[in-house]
Amino acid sequence: MLTAVRVTGDEGALPTTLQAFPSLPSPLLAFHKPSQTPPGRHELYEAAEAMWAKALALNTLAPEYQGQNNTEVAAQVGGEATLSCYTYHLSDERVAWLKRDDDQLLTVGQEVYAAERRFSVVHADHAEAWELWVKDVKLTDAGQYECQLTTSPPVSFFFTLTVTQAQAMVAGPSEVHIEEGSLLVLECYVKQAPVPPVYIFWYHNNTMVNYARQHHIQVDHQNYTSTLMVARVRRTDAGNYTCQPYLANPANVAVHVVTGEHPAAMQHGGTHEDGGAPAANHAPPRLPAPPALPRLLLALLATVTWLESR
Repeated sequence: MLTAVRVTGDEGALPTTLQAFPSLPSPLLAFHKPSQTPPGRHELYEAAEAMWAKALALNTLAPEYQGQNNTEVAAQVGGEATLSCYTYHLSDERVAWLKRDDDQLLTVGQEVYAAERRFSVVHADHAEAWELWVKDVKLTDAGQYECQLTTSPPVSFFFTLTVTQAQAMVAGPSEVHIEEGSLLVLECYVKQAPVPPVYIFWYHNNTMVNYARQHHIQVDHQNYTSTLMVARVRRTDAGNYTCQPYLANPANVAVHVVTGEHPAAMQHGGTHEDGGAPAANHAPPRLPAPPALPRLLLALLATVTWLESR
Protein backbone atom coordinates (compact mmCIF):
# COMPACT_ATOMS: atom_id res chain seq x y z
CA MET A 1 0.00 0.00 0.00
CA LEU A 2 1.23 3.54 -0.87
CA THR A 3 1.83 5.42 2.36
CA ALA A 4 3.43 8.74 1.38
CA VAL A 5 4.61 10.68 -1.68
CA ARG A 6 6.86 13.73 -1.75
CA VAL A 7 6.93 15.86 -4.91
CA THR A 8 10.31 17.43 -5.68
CA GLY A 9 11.52 19.96 -8.27
CA ASP A 10 14.77 21.58 -9.31
CA GLU A 11 14.94 23.67 -6.17
CA GLY A 12 14.27 20.94 -3.61
CA ALA A 13 11.27 19.26 -2.03
CA LEU A 14 7.86 20.84 -2.26
CA PRO A 15 5.74 20.97 0.89
CA THR A 16 3.25 18.57 -0.66
CA THR A 17 2.53 15.08 0.75
CA LEU A 18 0.26 12.23 -0.23
CA GLN A 19 -0.43 10.43 3.05
CA ALA A 20 -2.34 7.12 3.35
CA PHE A 21 -4.62 6.26 6.27
CA PRO A 22 -4.80 2.44 6.39
CA SER A 23 -6.83 2.43 9.64
CA LEU A 24 -9.94 3.74 7.86
CA PRO A 25 -12.54 1.24 6.56
CA SER A 26 -11.13 1.65 3.04
CA PRO A 27 -7.74 3.16 2.11
CA LEU A 28 -7.86 6.96 1.78
CA LEU A 29 -5.20 9.31 0.46
CA ALA A 30 -5.11 12.97 1.47
CA PHE A 31 -3.39 15.64 -0.64
CA HIS A 32 -1.97 18.49 1.43
CA LYS A 33 -1.41 21.59 -0.73
CA PRO A 34 -0.25 24.96 0.56
CA SER A 35 -2.76 27.80 0.37
CA GLN A 36 -0.48 29.81 -1.92
CA THR A 37 1.51 28.34 -4.76
CA PRO A 38 5.10 29.60 -4.84
CA PRO A 39 6.09 31.45 -8.04
CA GLY A 40 7.16 29.12 -10.83
CA ARG A 41 5.78 26.04 -9.09
CA HIS A 42 2.24 25.99 -10.48
CA GLU A 43 2.94 23.23 -13.03
CA LEU A 44 4.66 21.11 -10.41
CA TYR A 45 1.64 21.35 -8.12
CA GLU A 46 -0.67 20.40 -10.97
CA ALA A 47 1.53 17.36 -11.59
CA ALA A 48 1.38 16.53 -7.90
CA GLU A 49 -2.42 16.70 -7.91
CA ALA A 50 -2.52 14.41 -10.94
CA MET A 51 -0.19 12.00 -9.18
CA TRP A 52 -2.43 12.10 -6.13
CA ALA A 53 -5.48 11.17 -8.21
CA LYS A 54 -3.60 8.29 -9.84
CA ALA A 55 -2.27 7.06 -6.52
CA LEU A 56 -5.75 7.21 -5.03
CA ALA A 57 -7.09 5.06 -7.85
CA LEU A 58 -4.29 2.52 -7.44
CA ASN A 59 -4.66 2.47 -3.68
CA THR A 60 -8.40 1.75 -3.64
CA LEU A 61 -8.57 -2.04 -3.29
CA ALA A 62 -11.52 -4.35 -3.71
CA PRO A 63 -12.82 -6.17 -0.63
CA GLU A 64 -10.98 -9.40 -0.02
CA TYR A 65 -10.93 -12.38 2.36
CA GLN A 66 -7.94 -13.75 4.21
CA GLY A 67 -7.96 -17.34 5.35
CA GLN A 68 -8.39 -20.85 4.06
CA ASN A 69 -11.56 -21.74 2.21
CA ASN A 70 -13.52 -24.86 3.21
CA THR A 71 -12.34 -24.55 6.80
CA GLU A 72 -13.39 -27.35 9.17
CA VAL A 73 -14.58 -26.48 12.68
CA ALA A 74 -15.27 -29.12 15.37
CA ALA A 75 -17.71 -28.75 18.26
CA GLN A 76 -19.56 -31.00 20.69
CA VAL A 77 -23.15 -31.13 21.82
CA GLY A 78 -23.88 -28.53 24.49
CA GLY A 79 -20.74 -26.51 23.80
CA GLU A 80 -20.01 -23.47 21.64
CA ALA A 81 -18.77 -23.08 18.08
CA THR A 82 -17.04 -20.06 16.53
CA LEU A 83 -16.68 -19.57 12.78
CA SER A 84 -14.31 -16.69 11.94
CA CYS A 85 -14.41 -14.85 8.61
CA TYR A 86 -11.62 -12.27 8.07
CA THR A 87 -12.25 -9.53 5.50
CA TYR A 88 -10.27 -6.49 4.36
CA HIS A 89 -11.03 -3.27 2.49
CA LEU A 90 -14.76 -3.29 3.17
CA SER A 91 -16.47 0.06 2.59
CA ASP A 92 -20.23 -0.12 2.10
CA GLU A 93 -20.17 -3.88 1.66
CA ARG A 94 -21.44 -6.12 4.41
CA VAL A 95 -20.88 -9.70 5.53
CA ALA A 96 -23.69 -12.24 5.63
CA TRP A 97 -23.70 -15.68 7.27
CA LEU A 98 -25.84 -18.49 5.84
CA LYS A 99 -26.39 -22.17 6.64
CA ARG A 100 -26.27 -23.84 3.27
CA ASP A 101 -27.79 -27.21 4.25
CA ASP A 102 -31.23 -25.67 4.71
CA ASP A 103 -30.67 -22.33 2.90
CA GLN A 104 -31.15 -20.39 6.12
CA LEU A 105 -30.07 -16.75 6.36
CA LEU A 106 -28.48 -16.27 9.78
CA THR A 107 -27.00 -12.75 9.83
CA VAL A 108 -26.42 -9.73 7.60
CA GLY A 109 -23.96 -7.22 8.97
CA GLN A 110 -24.67 -7.16 12.69
CA GLU A 111 -28.36 -7.98 12.27
CA VAL A 112 -29.41 -11.50 13.26
CA TYR A 113 -32.15 -13.23 11.26
CA ALA A 114 -31.77 -16.76 12.66
CA ALA A 115 -34.90 -18.23 14.20
CA GLU A 116 -33.01 -19.30 17.32
CA ARG A 117 -31.21 -16.96 19.69
CA ARG A 118 -28.34 -19.41 19.91
CA PHE A 119 -26.85 -17.71 16.84
CA SER A 120 -25.11 -14.34 17.04
CA VAL A 121 -22.52 -12.32 15.13
CA VAL A 122 -19.55 -10.56 16.72
CA HIS A 123 -17.71 -7.73 14.96
CA ALA A 124 -15.82 -4.71 16.26
CA ASP A 125 -15.65 -1.45 14.32
CA HIS A 126 -12.65 -1.25 11.97
CA ALA A 127 -11.80 -4.89 12.77
CA GLU A 128 -11.35 -7.57 10.13
CA ALA A 129 -13.07 -10.48 11.88
CA TRP A 130 -16.74 -11.33 11.45
CA GLU A 131 -17.45 -14.21 13.81
CA LEU A 132 -20.54 -16.38 13.87
CA TRP A 133 -21.16 -17.76 17.37
CA VAL A 134 -23.32 -20.79 18.02
CA LYS A 135 -24.24 -21.52 21.64
CA ASP A 136 -25.61 -24.76 23.10
CA VAL A 137 -24.58 -26.65 19.98
CA LYS A 138 -26.90 -29.40 18.73
CA LEU A 139 -26.26 -32.31 16.40
CA THR A 140 -28.53 -30.63 13.84
CA ASP A 141 -26.16 -27.64 13.70
CA ALA A 142 -23.63 -29.71 11.77
CA GLY A 143 -23.23 -28.87 8.11
CA GLN A 144 -21.92 -26.25 5.71
CA TYR A 145 -21.89 -22.54 6.53
CA GLU A 146 -21.19 -19.66 4.16
CA CYS A 147 -19.55 -16.31 4.84
CA GLN A 148 -20.68 -14.07 1.97
CA LEU A 149 -19.37 -10.61 1.10
CA THR A 150 -22.15 -8.49 -0.38
CA THR A 151 -20.05 -7.34 -3.32
CA SER A 152 -21.08 -7.45 -6.97
CA PRO A 153 -20.77 -10.28 -7.74
CA PRO A 154 -20.90 -11.77 -4.20
CA VAL A 155 -17.79 -13.50 -2.85
CA SER A 156 -18.34 -16.57 -0.67
CA PHE A 157 -16.21 -18.62 1.68
CA PHE A 158 -17.33 -21.90 3.21
CA PHE A 159 -16.98 -23.61 6.57
CA THR A 160 -17.88 -27.17 7.59
CA LEU A 161 -19.07 -27.62 11.17
CA THR A 162 -18.86 -31.14 12.63
CA VAL A 163 -20.69 -31.90 15.87
CA THR A 164 -20.04 -34.93 18.10
CA GLN A 165 -21.62 -36.28 21.26
CA ALA A 166 -18.88 -36.88 23.83
CA GLN A 167 -19.12 -40.11 25.84
CA ALA A 168 -17.43 -41.26 29.05
CA MET A 169 -16.08 -44.82 29.29
CA VAL A 170 -14.83 -46.67 32.38
CA ALA A 171 -12.14 -49.25 31.67
CA GLY A 172 -12.95 -52.81 32.66
CA PRO A 173 -16.25 -54.56 33.39
CA SER A 174 -19.44 -52.80 34.44
CA GLU A 175 -19.35 -54.68 37.78
CA VAL A 176 -16.24 -55.02 39.92
CA HIS A 177 -15.72 -57.26 42.96
CA ILE A 178 -12.85 -56.27 45.24
CA GLU A 179 -11.55 -57.64 48.50
CA GLU A 180 -11.91 -55.52 51.59
CA GLY A 181 -8.67 -53.68 52.36
CA SER A 182 -7.47 -53.68 48.74
CA LEU A 183 -6.78 -50.73 46.43
CA LEU A 184 -9.65 -49.84 44.09
CA VAL A 185 -8.63 -48.16 40.83
CA LEU A 186 -11.23 -46.90 38.34
CA GLU A 187 -10.07 -45.21 35.13
CA CYS A 188 -12.46 -43.09 33.06
CA TYR A 189 -11.69 -41.63 29.65
CA VAL A 190 -13.68 -39.38 27.32
CA LYS A 191 -14.09 -40.12 23.63
CA GLN A 192 -15.62 -38.11 20.77
CA ALA A 193 -14.62 -34.81 22.41
CA PRO A 194 -12.81 -32.25 20.20
CA VAL A 195 -11.07 -30.72 23.24
CA PRO A 196 -10.29 -32.07 26.73
CA PRO A 197 -13.21 -31.59 29.13
CA VAL A 198 -13.05 -28.74 31.62
CA TYR A 199 -13.68 -31.21 34.41
CA ILE A 200 -14.41 -34.89 35.06
CA PHE A 201 -16.42 -35.48 38.24
CA TRP A 202 -16.71 -38.77 40.10
CA TYR A 203 -19.82 -39.65 42.11
CA HIS A 204 -20.28 -42.43 44.67
CA ASN A 205 -23.99 -43.14 45.09
CA ASN A 206 -24.79 -39.61 43.77
CA THR A 207 -22.27 -37.93 46.10
CA MET A 208 -19.30 -36.17 44.47
CA VAL A 209 -15.98 -37.49 45.72
CA ASN A 210 -13.50 -35.31 43.79
CA TYR A 211 -13.12 -32.97 46.74
CA ALA A 212 -14.10 -35.40 49.49
CA ARG A 213 -12.24 -35.14 52.77
CA GLN A 214 -11.72 -38.88 53.05
CA HIS A 215 -7.97 -39.40 53.00
CA HIS A 216 -8.26 -42.79 51.33
CA ILE A 217 -9.85 -41.32 48.16
CA GLN A 218 -7.77 -39.64 45.43
CA VAL A 219 -8.69 -38.34 41.95
CA ASP A 220 -6.17 -37.57 39.19
CA HIS A 221 -7.36 -35.72 36.05
CA GLN A 222 -5.13 -35.54 32.96
CA ASN A 223 -6.57 -34.24 29.65
CA TYR A 224 -9.18 -36.79 28.55
CA THR A 225 -8.63 -39.23 31.44
CA SER A 226 -9.53 -39.28 35.13
CA THR A 227 -8.42 -41.95 37.61
CA LEU A 228 -10.21 -42.62 40.91
CA MET A 229 -8.20 -44.47 43.59
CA VAL A 230 -9.68 -45.74 46.84
CA ALA A 231 -7.09 -47.10 49.27
CA ARG A 232 -7.92 -49.80 51.84
CA VAL A 233 -11.42 -50.36 50.51
CA ARG A 234 -14.13 -50.63 53.14
CA ARG A 235 -17.60 -52.10 52.89
CA THR A 236 -19.00 -48.56 52.91
CA ASP A 237 -17.11 -47.93 49.64
CA ALA A 238 -19.35 -50.39 47.81
CA GLY A 239 -22.03 -49.03 45.51
CA ASN A 240 -22.45 -47.28 42.20
CA TYR A 241 -19.65 -45.06 40.83
CA THR A 242 -20.38 -42.53 38.07
CA CYS A 243 -17.86 -40.75 35.85
CA GLN A 244 -19.40 -37.46 34.67
CA PRO A 245 -17.26 -35.33 32.32
CA TYR A 246 -18.19 -31.83 31.21
CA LEU A 247 -20.54 -31.90 28.20
CA ALA A 248 -20.42 -35.69 27.91
CA ASN A 249 -22.68 -38.63 28.65
CA PRO A 250 -21.73 -40.33 31.94
CA ALA A 251 -20.48 -43.87 32.55
CA ASN A 252 -21.29 -46.11 35.53
CA VAL A 253 -19.68 -49.05 37.30
CA ALA A 254 -20.97 -51.09 40.25
CA VAL A 255 -18.44 -51.98 42.96
CA HIS A 256 -18.94 -54.90 45.37
CA VAL A 257 -16.67 -55.25 48.40
CA VAL A 258 -16.23 -58.89 49.43
CA THR A 259 -14.25 -60.87 51.99
CA GLY A 260 -12.53 -64.13 51.10
CA GLU A 261 -14.36 -64.49 47.79
CA HIS A 262 -12.88 -64.55 44.32
CA PRO A 263 -15.58 -64.22 41.67
CA ALA A 264 -15.06 -63.04 38.12
CA ALA A 265 -14.20 -59.36 37.60
CA MET A 266 -12.25 -59.32 40.87
CA GLN A 267 -9.80 -56.47 41.40
CA HIS A 268 -6.57 -57.20 43.28
CA GLY A 269 -4.50 -54.15 44.12
CA GLY A 270 -5.80 -52.19 41.15
CA THR A 271 -5.70 -55.00 38.56
CA HIS A 272 -8.73 -56.77 37.10
CA GLU A 273 -9.28 -60.48 36.81
CA ASP A 274 -11.90 -60.91 34.13
CA GLY A 275 -11.77 -62.05 30.55
CA GLY A 276 -14.72 -64.42 30.60
CA ALA A 277 -13.43 -67.11 33.01
CA PRO A 278 -13.69 -67.16 36.82
CA ALA A 279 -10.58 -65.95 38.59
CA ALA A 280 -8.36 -68.47 40.36
CA ASN A 281 -9.16 -68.90 44.07
CA HIS A 282 -5.50 -69.66 44.96
CA ALA A 283 -6.52 -72.93 46.76
CA PRO A 284 -4.50 -76.16 46.21
CA PRO A 285 -5.75 -77.95 43.11
CA ARG A 286 -7.95 -80.97 43.66
CA LEU A 287 -7.01 -84.31 42.09
CA PRO A 288 -9.67 -85.76 39.81
CA ALA A 289 -11.80 -88.52 41.32
CA PRO A 290 -10.81 -92.03 40.13
CA PRO A 291 -13.22 -93.75 37.75
CA ALA A 292 -15.83 -96.10 39.27
CA LEU A 293 -14.50 -99.35 37.66
CA PRO A 294 -10.92 -99.11 39.00
CA ARG A 295 -12.35 -98.44 42.46
CA LEU A 296 -14.44 -101.65 42.23
CA LEU A 297 -11.41 -103.71 41.15
CA LEU A 298 -9.36 -102.33 44.02
CA ALA A 299 -12.09 -103.29 46.48
CA LEU A 300 -12.31 -106.84 45.02
CA LEU A 301 -8.53 -107.25 45.14
CA ALA A 302 -8.48 -106.12 48.75
CA THR A 303 -11.18 -108.68 49.64
CA VAL A 304 -9.30 -111.56 47.95
CA THR A 305 -6.08 -110.61 49.70
CA TRP A 306 -7.88 -110.59 53.06
CA LEU A 307 -9.42 -114.04 52.47
CA GLU A 308 -6.06 -115.58 51.47
CA SER A 309 -4.43 -114.23 54.57
CA ARG A 310 -6.81 -116.10 56.86
